[in-house]
Amino acid sequence: MIYMDKKCGIPLYEQLFDVLRQRILKGEMKKDSALKPIRVLAEEIDVSNNTVSKVYQQLVAEGYIRSVPGSGYYVEDLEALQGMRAATKAAMKEEALASVPPLRHDFKYENINSASFPWTKWRRYMQNAILEESYEKEIGYECNKGNAKLREVICEYVNNSRGVNCCPDQIIISAGTQYAMDIITNILPIKDYVVGVEDPGYNGMRKIFSNKGYGIRALPMTDSGIDMDALDGSDCNLIYLTPSHQFPTGVTTSIKKRLQILEWAKKNNAYVIENDYDNEFVYGKKPLPSMQSLDEGKVIYLSTLSKVLSPSHRCAYLVLPRPLVEIYEDKYKHYYAALPTYNQKALADFIRDGYLEKHVRKMSLINRRKYEILMRVMKEWLPEEVKLFVAPAGSHILMQVQGCTSQDSLISKMQEKGIGIYGTKSYWIDQENAPENIFMIGYNSLLEEDLEDACIEFACAMEAIVWGDGC
Repeated sequence: MIYMDKKCGIPLYEQLFDVLRQRILKGEMKKDSALKPIRVLAEEIDVSNNTVSKVYQQLVAEGYIRSVPGSGYYVEDLEALQGMRAATKAAMKEEALASVPPLRHDFKYENINSASFPWTKWRRYMQNAILEESYEKEIGYECNKGNAKLREVICEYVNNSRGVNCCPDQIIISAGTQYAMDIITNILPIKDYVVGVEDPGYNGMRKIFSNKGYGIRALPMTDSGIDMDALDGSDCNLIYLTPSHQFPTGVTTSIKKRLQILEWAKKNNAYVIENDYDNEFVYGKKPLPSMQSLDEGKVIYLSTLSKVLSPSHRCAYLVLPRPLVEIYEDKYKHYYAALPTYNQKALADFIRDGYLEKHVRKMSLINRRKYEILMRVMKEWLPEEVKLFVAPAGSHILMQVQGCTSQDSLISKMQEKGIGIYGTKSYWIDQENAPENIFMIGYNSLLEEDLEDACIEFACAMEAIVWGDGC
């Protein structure tokens, strides 16, 4: 029996949280054992359902219990979690020790410098989402499309920033881009799809399609988008594109080509999956509107907030055409949103109060300055054998090293000099015949005040290799 002291001055939810947490830590509540239903426990200890709900949400957030939609709450395997953490720490330590010398400057494109994110404000929103009284009414299993308030603010945001035409009921909140893609492939009406993908392009998406048994066709990239002759001559009935800032080439699909693609989709009754990747970061010109804004119902719009905020905010969202909304509602009627309720509530308030737009503007200015520093210094210091592909958008550029016959060799030699660069071979469909001399240079995680020195060291290391033993 749990005793609640209503006169001690300590909030009831804090008392209950401490009792349950201690029982779990002491092993009094065994792994996989079910917690009492919210109403049952609330009646037993004479508190509101909301108080128990709040405590359960906090225990989930801190990893003590897990929520199983439609079933209840269960104690996590803390020994396994602690073992995984220990193993992860050991692996990280071993990897760090093996990296000799350590990288002084890591030009990894995936890295994000999270120091610029307003963590203090975000923590306040998270705390309010869990604790504030107005939120108590909303605690529980979320709508299968996601938090209604979050879908409303995202609807307004994408309409204003990307011209996306939609209503909140067309928006699906997802725990990351890959999970969103899994939803798309589950609700598409045909099962025997042949999907056209950009070549080169993100290999993770190709894997999702191949896992579903889709046929895959390469659509070579040009300097204005995919090769339309390749698309017109293909048997594709679905295409996946990143038109705002193609990965990894950095190409922005032209308006002319966007209209050609939409005409192809209409003519062939095909869907276009538009991953609006990196749309926030375009420098020196006005970003083109989304393809969805030009469309008449054949574009599935996909975007994420992870690249803008931080990878820990695993929030992606879909905007579905009306026919697919109906299919989703039927297939996912017994599902619940994968993103925790309190995360969605906090994010909704964060966006509503204008902090997302402020952060995007701030990061866009910072990244633009970084891009200008990188291009200026690299052009001045790099040997003529190294060519940079100009792409005033995103947070990485491509670099071509003339005469390089082994990506792995150059990467290894740069690492020996304390510089991290990254190859692109894995992004080509035909990897055996992919170019060995094209590399990605990311600058997102490097501090602006350190970038010039980092670029000079990069260029000097590259010059020593190119003019020395070669690669």
